[in-house]
Amino acid sequence: MTYWDIGMRHIVDVDGQLLAIDAEVIDTATLLERAGRPAGSVLWLVRAGERTSIEPRQLLRLSQDEVLFFATGASASGSDWSRLAA
Repeated sequence: MTYWDIGMRHIVDVDGQLLAIDAEVIDTATLLERAGRPAGSVLWLVRAGERTSIEPRQLLRLSQDEVLFFATGASASGSDWSRLAA
């Protein structure tokens, strides 16, 4: 079964946890809540080994063509974040 078979159009990864999300746009607070992370966590977008800080309450447009990888402050400071989107 693929993710679109269950009606979800977007897949994101937060600290190694895959989430299926139907909305095209999501704010960081909602994303952190869905991932079970504290609301005040620092969120990073990890792409090609580079991490970009995401502002609190920022709206994120999700893509159907790629899995977006995110790391919270605790995981981004460790060595694991560099392999997420490599």
